[in-house]
Amino acid sequence: MMKRIAAIAAVAGLLGSTMAGAADNTAIGYVDMRAVLVESKSGKQHKADMEKFVKSKQTELKKEEEKLKSLQQTLEKEMLTLTEAQKQDKQRGFQEKVQALQKMAQDAERELRKKDSEYTNKSVEEIRKIIAETAKEEKLSLVLGKTEMSVLYADDGMDLTPKVIQKYDNRSGKK
Repeated sequence: MMKRIAAIAAVAGLLGSTMAGAADNTAIGYVDMRAVLVESKSGKQHKADMEKFVKSKQTELKKEEEKLKSLQQTLEKEMLTLTEAQKQDKQRGFQEKVQALQKMAQDAERELRKKDSEYTNKSVEEIRKIIAETAKEEKLSLVLGKTEMSVLYADDGMDLTPKVIQKYDNRSGKK
C-alpha cells in the first residue's frame, strides 16, 4: 500500500513538473478585433462609405417627406370641396404614399445593415488569417480576443492589435 502511494506521488510530481515546463513555454497574445475593424484603413473607409450612404438615403427620404407634407396641405385645403367618396379616395392615396415612405426607410436601413454585415464578415475572415500568421511569427500558442469577458489583464507586449492593423492595412492597399 505504501509503495502504491509513493508511486502515485512520484507520477503526480513528474506530471506536475512536465505541466509547469509546458506552461513556461506557452506564449499568449490578444487582439482587439473591434479596434482592427474600426481603426484600420479599411475600417475607416468603410465608415466613410456608410456615412455617405446614410446621408444620401436621408436626403432621398427628406425629399419624399417634403412631398408628403405638401400633399397633405393640399388635401386639407381640398377637403372642404370634396364629396365623402372623394375624401376617402384621397386619404387612401395619401396613406399609401406614407406607407411607401416607411417601406423606403426600412429598405434603406436593411441595406445599411447588410452592407455593414458583409464588410464585417469579409474583414473578420481576412483578419483571422493575419492573426494566425502573426501568432506564428511571434511564436504564440494562444491568441485571445480582447473583450471585457475574455481578457481581464494582459501585458502590453502581448497585444497584437497594432501589428494586425498594420498588416491588414498593407493587404487592403494591395487589392
